[in-house]
Amino acid sequence: MSTRIVISAAREGAPAAEAAAPQAEPPSAFALLLQRLGANGRPAAAVYEDLRRRLIVYFRLHLPAEAENLADTVFERMAHKLLEGTEVRDVAHYAFGVARLVCLEAQAREQRRREAAADPTLQPQDLPGIDATDAAVDEAAVMAALQNCLRRLDARSSELILAYYTGDGGEGRRARGRLAQALGLSLNALRNRALRIREALELCVAGKLGRVEPARSRPAA
Repeated sequence: MSTRIVISAAREGAPAAEAAAPQAEPPSAFALLLQRLGANGRPAAAVYEDLRRRLIVYFRLHLPAEAENLADTVFERMAHKLLEGTEVRDVAHYAFGVARLVCLEAQAREQRRREAAADPTLQPQDLPGIDATDAAVDEAAVMAALQNCLRRLDARSSELILAYYTGDGGEGRRARGRLAQALGLSLNALRNRALRIREALELCVAGKLGRVEPARSRPAA
């Protein structure tokens, strides 16, 4: 019972214990899921384990390394949908509908990961002479140096590198495809050109931060 109820009851001359009946805690998302799984008379735990095994088999056909985690993701999403008030009549049918969506999302992530792994321009890389985990690295100074180095590039190189890193995932791939077409380049040639500009910018930024020799820090057009 809260302090506010006790004080209010005392002011009205009523016993604190009678001021308000204790309210039951609302069920958690997972508790609602278990209630729904056990709605047809079978023990909820047995239905849960059976459905989880079937989901794992489904995911192993598509993304075997992530099968168990993805099955758990399906249950988490189902539980939150139930908490939001979504009506689920056929639990298994609904679960596999969610599973198909989760699978598509995971496959898209894996595709992006493979594409990034094959493209050096999409790989994270520390600036020369700079440890990104170093607390002494001033992010504001890095950004200021980057802006300065971008201004030192010729207009064509500056426009190319900014356009190259526009968008993420599928949007980014489409943007790079359009850029390559506009410049009359193959994607591989565009990637190589962007990589050279990026490396020059990294050396320039590191030079302005005093981490490499200034002679090496000039961006190449």
